[in-house]
Amino acid sequence: MQYLYTLTSTPSDEYYEQFLLSVTSLKLLMPAADVILLCDSKTKETLTGKRGEYEKLVSQTVTVDAPGGLSQIEASRWVRTSMRRLVKGDFLFLDGDTIVAGDLSSIARPGMNFAACLDKHSLINTHSKKTSIIDKNDHLGFDSHVSDKHFNGGVLFCADTPETHKIFERWHELWLFSKSKKIIRDQPSLNMAVYENISFVTELDGTWNCQIAHNGLPYLANSKIIHYFASDMVFQSSPFILASGNIFKKIKETGLISQEILELLKNPRTAFVPESRIIAGNDMLHVINSDFFEFIFLLQKKLPRVFNFFNRHISICKKIAKFYMVRKSRNKDGGITFYN
Repeated sequence: MQYLYTLTSTPSDEYYEQFLLSVTSLKLLMPAADVILLCDSKTKETLTGKRGEYEKLVSQTVTVDAPGGLSQIEASRWVRTSMRRLVKGDFLFLDGDTIVAGDLSSIARPGMNFAACLDKHSLINTHSKKTSIIDKNDHLGFDSHVSDKHFNGGVLFCADTPETHKIFERWHELWLFSKSKKIIRDQPSLNMAVYENISFVTELDGTWNCQIAHNGLPYLANSKIIHYFASDMVFQSSPFILASGNIFKKIKETGLISQEILELLKNPRTAFVPESRIIAGNDMLHVINSDFFEFIFLLQKKLPRVFNFFNRHISICKKIAKFYMVRKSRNKDGGITFYN
């Protein structure tokens, strides 16, 4: 089986560095893996000098001309939704923002055409972006959400069968329609294509696309692929060290994966910063997923002085509220309940 990456990149972004990190993790565990890079011609022209180390890790580079007039992000979606017709043979597609943590050869099963994991390991009914998914579908006239399943496009098993070609042809067609409606993301069109061809689709276990930013902890210990980035995250920092901007900067400066980074890749399931917190529970997640929390986070990042001003005043309000809550508890049960 082949392992496929797509790349649309310029020297000013970090997509090449993410790809190089991912393919290095793959070859570290599976040295004989047959890796294909599919990229547009503009990207290929930039893959020289410090951006040429990848050639030692891939078996083949397939270059295609994306239609003129597309932005970089549109070109990346055009290439991805076209990959089935551009590459022959069965392949496992991996996003650049993945780290391979286990042997991948066991993914293929007899009769399997197309396979993917649920987005955020969650049904739509409990999905943190449920409203956004449904709103986009309504805007496009899609109804894939009625299935209560929304698949993530970061890891896809794609057999070279008529059934899989049919899914991809529909995905590409629906993405072009989506783009005409000003929705560039390809996941709504992917899920509509899947919904229309659901009998050809296999749902993968979460270990094949462990999305650590959202609900991935149950799958981390046995993960085959760690998917560390989420495009809808307001946070630009991650507790996963291999997602660090400093890592990408080092790769960009040298064009190489250093020994220090290689050591992290040898055991990526433990590559987390020493200080981090797990946030769980419906009440806490409701707060974290709210627009109010996103506003506070952006305020702290963009206007720290304004944030600090409000935080000082809210701290006073918290102390007052805590005082009355503790006093009420003492009157009720003698102070058994303790408020932090």
